[in-house]
Amino acid sequence: MKLIVINVILFIAGNLYIGISKLSGYDSTLVYELFGLSPALSFFLTHFWSIFTYMFLQIDVFHILFNMLWLYWMGQLFVEFIGSKQLISTYLLGGISGGILFLICGSVFPFSIAGMPLIGASAAVMAIVVAIAFLIPNYTVQVFLLGEVKLKYIALTSFVLTSIIDLYNNTGGKIAHIGGALYGYLFIVQYRKGTDLGSFVNSIITWFEKLGKPRSKMNVVYKKRLSDEEYNMNKLAVEKRINEILDKISRSGYDSLNKDEKEFLFKQGK
Repeated sequence: MKLIVINVILFIAGNLYIGISKLSGYDSTLVYELFGLSPALSFFLTHFWSIFTYMFLQIDVFHILFNMLWLYWMGQLFVEFIGSKQLISTYLLGGISGGILFLICGSVFPFSIAGMPLIGASAAVMAIVVAIAFLIPNYTVQVFLLGEVKLKYIALTSFVLTSIIDLYNNTGGKIAHIGGALYGYLFIVQYRKGTDLGSFVNSIITWFEKLGKPRSKMNVVYKKRLSDEEYNMNKLAVEKRINEILDKISRSGYDSLNKDEKEFLFKQGK
């Protein structure tokens, strides 16, 4: 939900900026240049932050609606079976992987990626969709008018329709989708082996979470020192109870002890 809220807030802010810029006669494309990912490597080197910011910038209402619905549906499954921190790291690293593939193709085949800089959460969301589909491929989902459909077929259909078909249209975006999907697949392959590719991102998130929390104050408890008489009395009481429990064990066995007696005996045996 935090990822969705961030995307929605930036969607509103981006559209407000573009609307005000057009009304004021200013260049409304500046938001794309500053925060979108340009396919030109030379431009990216002076706007290196854009490989992170592009995945949170969306202007078209249907674009953000589609992405956030997928993030909500698949994100719930991802959190249930893997975890919330891994969801965030997969989103971020999936988006970065999509951006890297976009930059590589933009450098090798510059004629194939032309027009506006890359924006949108599609590559990041695709990483989550592919990851959870490879983890639980036969998990069934209730789909309107179709009934129960296995998750692997839903993910495959989504990938083909948004990333493969009509590759000449929105080529840069579809290349980024493929990059995100590749990361999602690699993440699950390593996750099954016990390796979390996003562990360093999770560590950074944990560090920032600790910064926002106040440090707990150490409570110092002073215990009253027992007199020799009080100490001896307590010692005799403990020994008496131990002997009673041992007698009970000798008569009826260990299983005859109740929970409190077992706990007491265990503590005294440490």
